[in-house]
Formats: sequence, structure tokens, C-alpha cells
Amino acid sequence: MIVRALVILLALLLGTVVAAAQTAEADVVAAAEAALAEAWPALAEHAEVRVVRLSPAVEAAEVPIRVRFLSGPPRGRTSAAVEVQTGPEAWERVGWAFLEVAHFGEVAVLTRDVARGEPLAGAVRIERREATGLRNAVAPEAVAEGWTAARTLRAGTVLTARLADAPAAVERGDRVAVTYARDAVHITLVGEARQRGALGDEVRVHVDEIRSTFRVRLTGPGTGEWVATL
Repeated sequence: MIVRALVILLALLLGTVVAAAQTAEADVVAAAEAALAEAWPALAEHAEVRVVRLSPAVEAAEVPIRVRFLSGPPRGRTSAAVEVQTGPEAWERVGWAFLEVAHFGEVAVLTRDVARGEPLAGAVRIERREATGLRNAVAPEAVAEGWTAARTLRAGTVLTARLADAPAAVERGDRVAVTYARDAVHITLVGEARQRGALGDEVRVHVDEIRSTFRVRLTGPGTGEWVATL
């Protein structure tokens, strides 16, 4: 009987500890979400906060608490300071929280296998997925006529800039009208593209008449704006 009573008591104690830890995590998540909404409202709409680990003092802290991110905007695993309120306008740091801020967004996903060089238009769907570790995802609305696969890809692949080739705004050797605009000065020079580029890319353009090469951001087929003189 004594052993059974001890087992029951231990189970109750463990249950209390687990419940307290879960409550602390919920309080920290709520405070972190509030901090995101205040500092980065656009991010907060597409983020989810998860607790990785809390310092012992934070696990035992009483509400109200607040979270201060040490850098930002946070993405993935990050550290944050946790403070408790000690007065109407006074807060004191009690410990830290190691959090994961997961980012979600709409991405372009392949609906079928495609071969290298095959058109992508009509082969994608829009899905909402966690994109925390995803870099340079292609905007779903950008995948239109002219986009092709940069390599053979499998169905379900999320398209990124490395996997998809945008239609060229200029090919190497094409003529490019370069606009230079600074204050009241507006000049357009015509040069030759020294590399292929899509809309928004920066390419080298050589203008023979003034013997200069510029870095140019492409704004349309055969047009661009001056970025720097090389």
C-alpha cells in the first residue's frame, strides 16, 4: 500500500510539473506573438512561434511577462529575453527563451514531373507551406509563359530561383537602352548586353560610343536602368 501511495504521489507531482511547464510555454508563446505583432505586424500574420527551451527562471515566472527578440526580424531558431512586470511601467529580465519562429507563405509547387528546359506554365499550383528555410522562392504569380525548368524536377517540388529560369529580357549581344537618372539629369544610352538576363536582373552593358561598361538593372525587354559604372 505504501509503495502504491508513493507511486500515485509521484505521478501527481510529475503531472503538476508537466502542467506548469506547458503553461509557461503557452505564456511565452503568447508574449512572443504579441512582440512580433508590435514590431513586425506583416510578419506576425504569417508566422508561428514554438518553444524550443526555456531557462528555469522563466519556467517558474508568473505572468504578466513580455518577450524581447534580440535580433530581427526573427526567422527560424532565435534567442529572446523574457521579462516580468515589477510595476506599472517597470519590467525586469528574469531569463531567456530559445524559440523557433516558423514562417509560412504561398509558394509555387509542381503538379507533375518536368524535364530540363520544359515550360512551367500550367504545371504549378499554389500551396501554403512553411517556408522558414526556403530561400529565393519564386512568387506563384510570376510563373507564366516563358518560364522553364532549370533542371529535371519532380512533382511536389517548390520552385526557387535556382530551379526555374525566367524568360530572358535580353540575350548576350542584344542592344539595351540604358537610362541614367540622377537629380535633373536624364540620359539614355544604347549599349550591348554582355550577358543574358531576366527582368530585374543586373547585367553588364557596354556602351561603345563612350567606351564604358555599366551594371544595369533590366526593367523590360531591351531596356534597363543604370546602377553603377564598372
